[in-house]
Amino acid sequence: MSESEQWQAKWHGLQDILGPKWTLHILRLLSEESYGFNAIQNELHGLTAPMLSKRLKELRCHGLVERSVAETSPPTTTYSLSDRGEQIATHLRKLESLVELHNQTADDHQTDDCSDTAAECRTEALSDGCVTVVDQC
Repeated sequence: MSESEQWQAKWHGLQDILGPKWTLHILRLLSEESYGFNAIQNELHGLTAPMLSKRLKELRCHGLVERSVAETSPPTTTYSLSDRGEQIATHLRKLESLVELHNQTADDHQTDDCSDTAAECRTEALSDGCVTVVDQC
């Protein structure tokens, strides 16, 4: 396998693991502390129970999240990051400093060179804004 094919395969793997919706949110939340299922769902507004269950299973399968069950009545289930999950979350949290959130309204009229780019930005996560790279438009 060529060097180009190797890094492309790795980046495809990264996308497969980190790309599904809510995955990054769950990793970010668990990087703060361990949470129970309901607490995760309460913290991540809009995340349904079936989707959370699916993502947690995927993250456990990839070795990024661990599940522990305490023998209480009723049993208490807690999710936390594995060592590998902690490493990935640490790198992802460093990326936070590379993006800025910009509020935009329909009345905003930008006249700089980035107006076209700003108009095309993804707004899936932000109904009234745009995410851009720091020191860029």
